[in-house]
Amino acid sequence: MSYIYHTNVPNNLFDIYLKDLGYAELKVFLVIIRQTYGWKDKRTNSYKHWDWISQQFFVRKTGLSARAVSTAISKLIYKRLIQVKNKQGSLLFHKIERQRESKLYFSCTLKQKSSELTSRKPMKKLHTTIIKHTNTYREDTSQAFKKIQFSKHQKP
Repeated sequence: MSYIYHTNVPNNLFDIYLKDLGYAELKVFLVIIRQTYGWKDKRTNSYKHWDWISQQFFVRKTGLSARAVSTAISKLIYKRLIQVKNKQGSLLFHKIERQRESKLYFSCTLKQKSSELTSRKPMKKLHTTIIKHTNTYREDTSQAFKKIQFSKHQKP
Protein backbone atom coordinates (compact mmCIF):
# COMPACT_ATOMS: atom_id res chain seq x y z
CA MET A 1 0.00 0.00 0.00
CA SER A 2 1.26 3.44 -0.81
CA TYR A 3 0.59 6.81 0.71
CA ILE A 4 -1.65 9.16 -1.28
CA TYR A 5 -1.50 12.90 -0.67
CA HIS A 6 -5.25 13.33 -1.08
CA THR A 7 -8.27 11.22 -0.19
CA ASN A 8 -11.30 10.81 -2.42
CA VAL A 9 -14.39 11.25 -0.28
CA PRO A 10 -17.58 9.83 -1.82
CA ASN A 11 -20.04 12.55 -2.84
CA ASN A 12 -22.85 10.64 -1.08
CA LEU A 13 -21.37 11.74 2.22
CA PHE A 14 -21.95 15.38 1.31
CA ASP A 15 -25.11 14.98 -0.77
CA ILE A 16 -27.10 12.65 1.47
CA TYR A 17 -25.63 12.11 4.93
CA LEU A 18 -23.82 15.26 6.02
CA LYS A 19 -26.91 16.94 7.46
CA ASP A 20 -27.76 13.84 9.53
CA LEU A 21 -24.31 13.24 11.02
CA GLY A 22 -23.27 14.57 14.38
CA TYR A 23 -19.90 16.15 15.11
CA ALA A 24 -18.31 13.00 16.56
CA GLU A 25 -19.85 10.74 13.91
CA LEU A 26 -18.41 12.88 11.11
CA LYS A 27 -14.94 12.90 12.66
CA VAL A 28 -14.89 9.12 13.14
CA PHE A 29 -16.32 8.56 9.67
CA LEU A 30 -13.67 10.76 8.06
CA VAL A 31 -10.92 8.80 9.83
CA ILE A 32 -12.35 5.55 8.43
CA ILE A 33 -12.54 7.05 4.93
CA ARG A 34 -8.95 8.29 5.25
CA GLN A 35 -7.67 4.90 6.41
CA THR A 36 -9.43 3.02 3.59
CA TYR A 37 -9.81 5.28 0.53
CA GLY A 38 -6.63 7.13 1.44
CA TRP A 39 -4.37 4.13 0.76
CA LYS A 40 -3.88 2.64 -2.68
CA ASP A 41 -2.26 -0.63 -3.76
CA LYS A 42 0.19 0.11 -6.60
CA ARG A 43 -0.08 -3.42 -8.03
CA THR A 44 -3.88 -3.57 -8.29
CA ASN A 45 -4.49 0.20 -8.37
CA SER A 46 -7.37 -0.24 -5.90
CA TYR A 47 -8.15 1.21 -2.50
CA LYS A 48 -8.20 -0.67 0.78
CA HIS A 49 -11.66 -2.02 1.55
CA TRP A 50 -10.98 -2.81 5.22
CA ASP A 51 -8.49 -1.46 7.73
CA TRP A 52 -7.61 -2.32 11.30
CA ILE A 53 -8.13 0.80 13.39
CA SER A 54 -7.67 0.84 17.16
CA GLN A 55 -9.77 2.79 19.62
CA GLN A 56 -6.73 4.82 20.65
CA PHE A 57 -6.02 5.72 17.02
CA PHE A 58 -9.53 7.18 16.74
CA VAL A 59 -9.00 9.09 20.01
CA ARG A 60 -5.67 10.53 18.81
CA LYS A 61 -6.89 11.48 15.33
CA THR A 62 -10.26 12.96 16.33
CA GLY A 63 -9.51 14.48 19.73
CA LEU A 64 -12.65 12.81 21.09
CA SER A 65 -12.95 10.73 24.24
CA ALA A 66 -13.03 6.93 23.96
CA ARG A 67 -16.70 6.96 24.96
CA ALA A 68 -17.59 9.51 22.26
CA VAL A 69 -15.73 7.41 19.66
CA SER A 70 -17.56 4.25 20.71
CA THR A 71 -20.94 5.99 20.58
CA ALA A 72 -20.15 7.47 17.17
CA ILE A 73 -19.16 4.03 15.83
CA SER A 74 -22.45 2.58 17.11
CA LYS A 75 -24.44 5.33 15.39
CA LEU A 76 -22.56 4.91 12.12
CA ILE A 77 -23.21 1.15 12.18
CA TYR A 78 -26.90 1.80 12.87
CA LYS A 79 -27.06 4.23 9.95
CA ARG A 80 -25.30 1.59 7.79
CA LEU A 81 -22.49 3.92 6.82
CA ILE A 82 -19.75 1.63 8.12
CA GLN A 83 -19.21 -2.03 8.80
CA VAL A 84 -17.06 -3.49 11.56
CA LYS A 85 -15.69 -7.03 11.65
CA ASN A 86 -13.35 -9.07 13.82
CA LYS A 87 -10.23 -11.07 12.82
CA GLN A 88 -12.39 -14.02 11.82
CA GLY A 89 -14.43 -11.85 9.43
CA SER A 90 -17.69 -11.83 11.41
CA LEU A 91 -19.58 -8.56 11.25
CA LEU A 92 -20.08 -6.89 14.62
CA PHE A 93 -23.18 -4.79 15.19
CA HIS A 94 -23.25 -4.14 18.95
CA LYS A 95 -20.94 -2.36 21.34
CA ILE A 96 -20.59 -5.45 23.56
CA GLU A 97 -19.41 -7.54 20.60
CA ARG A 98 -16.79 -4.92 19.75
CA GLN A 99 -15.53 -4.75 23.34
CA ARG A 100 -14.75 -8.48 23.34
CA GLU A 101 -12.44 -8.27 20.32
CA SER A 102 -8.76 -7.33 20.33
CA LYS A 103 -8.68 -6.10 16.70
CA LEU A 104 -11.48 -4.42 14.79
CA TYR A 105 -11.54 -3.88 11.05
CA PHE A 106 -13.55 -1.00 9.61
CA SER A 107 -15.01 -0.40 6.17
CA CYS A 108 -16.95 2.46 4.61
CA THR A 109 -20.13 1.44 2.79
CA LEU A 110 -20.62 4.53 0.61
CA LYS A 111 -19.51 2.96 -2.68
CA GLN A 112 -23.06 2.10 -3.79
CA LYS A 113 -25.44 4.16 -5.88
CA SER A 114 -27.28 6.91 -4.04
CA SER A 115 -30.67 5.28 -4.75
CA GLU A 116 -29.53 2.10 -2.96
CA LEU A 117 -28.26 4.09 -0.01
CA THR A 118 -31.43 6.05 0.51
CA SER A 119 -33.53 2.88 0.38
CA ARG A 120 -31.31 1.23 3.02
CA LYS A 121 -31.41 4.23 5.34
CA PRO A 122 -33.43 3.54 8.52
CA MET A 123 -36.87 5.09 8.47
CA LYS A 124 -38.12 7.18 11.35
CA LYS A 125 -41.63 6.51 12.54
CA LEU A 126 -43.72 9.60 12.94
CA HIS A 127 -46.63 9.91 15.30
CA THR A 128 -49.03 12.70 14.54
CA THR A 129 -51.96 13.89 16.55
CA ILE A 130 -54.67 15.88 14.86
CA ILE A 131 -56.78 18.12 17.06
CA LYS A 132 -59.91 19.47 15.48
CA HIS A 133 -61.67 22.40 17.02
CA THR A 134 -65.30 21.45 17.32
CA ASN A 135 -68.15 22.44 19.61
CA THR A 136 -67.21 19.68 22.06
CA TYR A 137 -63.57 20.74 22.23
CA ARG A 138 -62.44 24.29 21.91
CA GLU A 139 -59.54 26.07 23.49
CA ASP A 140 -61.79 28.38 25.49
CA THR A 141 -63.70 25.45 27.03
CA SER A 142 -60.64 23.31 27.73
CA GLN A 143 -60.05 22.24 31.34
CA ALA A 144 -56.49 23.53 31.16
CA PHE A 145 -57.63 27.03 30.26
CA LYS A 146 -60.28 27.02 33.00
CA LYS A 147 -57.60 26.32 35.64
CA ILE A 148 -55.47 29.25 34.54
CA GLN A 149 -56.87 32.52 35.75
CA PHE A 150 -55.28 35.72 34.72
CA SER A 151 -55.49 38.61 37.12
CA LYS A 152 -56.62 41.80 35.47
CA HIS A 153 -54.53 44.84 36.05
CA GLN A 154 -56.74 47.39 37.82
CA LYS A 155 -56.20 51.10 37.63
CA PRO A 156 -56.06 52.92 41.02
